[in-house]
Amino acid sequence: MHQKMIDELNQHILQDYENTAGIIIIKNGKMEYENYFNGADVNSSSHIFSATKSIVSICIGIAIDKGYIKGVQEKVLNYFPDYKIKRGEKTIQTVTLENLLTMTAPYKYIFAPYTKH
Repeated sequence: MHQKMIDELNQHILQDYENTAGIIIIKNGKMEYENYFNGADVNSSSHIFSATKSIVSICIGIAIDKGYIKGVQEKVLNYFPDYKIKRGEKTIQTVTLENLLTMTAPYKYIFAPYTKH
């Protein structure tokens, strides 16, 4: 990207997208742009809520189409064979991929993870 385009993009982000933490643009396998805003840097993390759920569901669909996953009714623990189930831990044994994709895993809401420090 030319410096003028970078400057215009930075200005546009600062002016119109005040909640942006960072943007990376990759074109043809080459990083064209990387910048961070609002005190964020390459090591920052932020809670993105369910923003990636659509992408994950697309990936699950592709995995099903290619035969890597039988279907969304499969148990999540099928993909974590090394996970040791703790005594009294029953709910986790029934959670399916569909539960995760539809945010219907049968767990009680205790607190918002982004508020816990």
